[in-house]
Amino acid sequence: MTSSLETTNLRVQRVRTRGSKAVVFSALAIDLAGAARPTAPRYSVMAPRRVLTSDVQEGQWWRVSGSFEDVAYDADGWRVHERRLHATEVELLRPSGEHIVQLLARSAAFPGIGEVKARRLWEALGSDLYKALDEGDQVRIAECVGTDLAVVLLDGWAAYGDSEAVAAFQRMGLELTVSQKLLAVYRSEALSAVAEDPYRLLAFELSWRATDELARRFFAVAADDARRLGAAAESVLHSDLDRGNTWTSQEEVRSQVAKLIGVTHAGRALGLALERHYAVEQDGRLYGIGAWAIERSLSEWLVRLAAASAPVMDKVEVDALIEAYEKAEAEVLGSHFALNEAQRAAVQAVATSRLVLITGGAGVGKTTVLKCIRSMLDEAGKAVYQMALSGRAAKRMAEATGKPSMTIAGFLRNVAKEGLPAGSTLVVDEASMLDVLLAYRLVGAMPEDARLVLIGDPFQLPPVGPGLTLHVLADVPQIANVELTVVRRFGGNIATVASAVRDGRLPELPSNDDEDIAFIECNEDDAGHVVLELLAKQPGATQVLTFTKSRGPVSTAALNALCQQRLAAGARHLLVFNEERRRLERTGFRLDDPVLCTKNLWHLGLQNGSLGRLHSIEDTPLVDVDGVATYGWIRWDDGELRAVTDEVLDALELGYAITVHKAQGSQFGRVIVPVFRAKNLDRTMLYTAITRATRQVLLVGDRSLAIEVIKNPPSASQRRVSLGVLAQRLLEEH
Repeated sequence: MTSSLETTNLRVQRVRTRGSKAVVFSALAIDLAGAARPTAPRYSVMAPRRVLTSDVQEGQWWRVSGSFEDVAYDADGWRVHERRLHATEVELLRPSGEHIVQLLARSAAFPGIGEVKARRLWEALGSDLYKALDEGDQVRIAECVGTDLAVVLLDGWAAYGDSEAVAAFQRMGLELTVSQKLLAVYRSEALSAVAEDPYRLLAFELSWRATDELARRFFAVAADDARRLGAAAESVLHSDLDRGNTWTSQEEVRSQVAKLIGVTHAGRALGLALERHYAVEQDGRLYGIGAWAIERSLSEWLVRLAAASAPVMDKVEVDALIEAYEKAEAEVLGSHFALNEAQRAAVQAVATSRLVLITGGAGVGKTTVLKCIRSMLDEAGKAVYQMALSGRAAKRMAEATGKPSMTIAGFLRNVAKEGLPAGSTLVVDEASMLDVLLAYRLVGAMPEDARLVLIGDPFQLPPVGPGLTLHVLADVPQIANVELTVVRRFGGNIATVASAVRDGRLPELPSNDDEDIAFIECNEDDAGHVVLELLAKQPGATQVLTFTKSRGPVSTAALNALCQQRLAAGARHLLVFNEERRRLERTGFRLDDPVLCTKNLWHLGLQNGSLGRLHSIEDTPLVDVDGVATYGWIRWDDGELRAVTDEVLDALELGYAITVHKAQGSQFGRVIVPVFRAKNLDRTMLYTAITRATRQVLLVGDRSLAIEVIKNPPSASQRRVSLGVLAQRLLEEH
């Protein structure tokens, strides 16, 4: 409830929103010396613009007066308690030193400092910290962190630090991450590089609006400055690249540029972009120079692969190997086993061609083919690198073949830089998610005589990144593409409906939730409760799949909260230490909750997308000799029991409902899919959701909407890309 006036000193932790009328920020209560008050509540402050004397930035100290209300809510599996303070008066007590604090805490140039010691330096020295670092004042710094760390800090600063740039970026209001990237790239030239061309900030993920405002305000860039005009055109092309397109029509670019800088300057902006090689014009299309170079080079590399013949075995040898593989599989299964005609053709294609696509819908035996291909390549003595975009998919490859697999990022980071042996083969699973940037880097890492095998379903979700790879290469007739069509993983009605959806139609479906696949119609307001009732019938064998993460009554956030409230009512809460480790507080997770891992924690055997269930909770946290606390245990989907630590908690969300993106490549016995209008809902999204199930699919919601989105072409088909056209043109000329 609302209280009378409160006045408190606060340190800004995070700016949540910057509106035209108010700024909302999270804050920690502090005493006059700046130390956190451990028994005080966490604050969120709504500060009207009219009372603010300067921009709000992380790390600032403010004295705030206003009325408050204490609230509690669930967010991503956590129970959040905070005091919402509506500010009527504010006073800036100390400017933010967050840029210098985070630079010292996070940079590898300052080992052993960390955030606690970096903040101690700022709170002791304030703005004098810059002077102490520049002048090498070891005495003052040692008073805060000791002599040994003072030496480390000053040595690092001599090689890395730039107090003028750090302070300037702070004044400009740059985000911490942006200023740190600038310093990492330009080092002592960071400030002069930005001054020379402020629009370089666009390359550091700053928005056009923020970059342009900074350029006009701090560097007096004129409206018709050539740097501004050329950058506006480049920004439009980059924005379209973010939407998945690698080219844009000249008319569209001109229209979008006019919105940024006005109609008067739009024509000149396009001219400057072409003159300065920010953009390339080809066949009436405009490409950002990077997108053009990548698609062009990638198409040339792929054509060289497709046009080359390099058999690893002759046909007779491959047939013999297939027969041996079938016999071995039959012994394991205890029944007859044989590859079908298309599967045998896929193995033969890999044996003879250096670029092979193996495509097909869900459950058609792509993994079975992968195992046989791996056996053949091993027999031929070839080095093979198995990979997929996600850690979860890579793990499934390893389980299927019994051979090491990795993410594409891991391959590029840890393997490719060392160079690959001659004759290597790269096998990429879930290749529908492969964008042109990753494909370019993969092919660029391959030796001249290497081969590339892309396995995937072009009708599943397209890449998150720009362009298309598998989708467009599958339409190039000169590239070896074996399509598997016989469904092995599941059959019956699920397979029939999945195939129909893939082709653009939705058959009549029963409304009985006992059927293999059914459509239960309801309105969106009631959908959450319908989903909950269906989930409650088989909670341990069911996965809810959604199209949105945080918006609306059928988002993962809303459904997770609703399902937990009903299915975990009265269950024991998972408690963890607060920041000061003086008391235990609720996390929002409860015993037996399903959970989702949202990060790759390789050292723990967990990947982004791993699912588990909170198996047990410790009565008292177990703290090891290194101070790491274990609060409970999770049984993960690989059967392993792993500790719940602070590191794991940072990667956890409730898992009653997950997005279809998180589920791609996974299999569940029973899935429930709420179907309502969403920005990303299209045929491929619904098809992917349906094909996650092996036993039952329950669609819940708006049937007419489902018919509409299935009838429309997939969103991937509307991306403007050139890879397929370029590759086919080059192959025809070859």
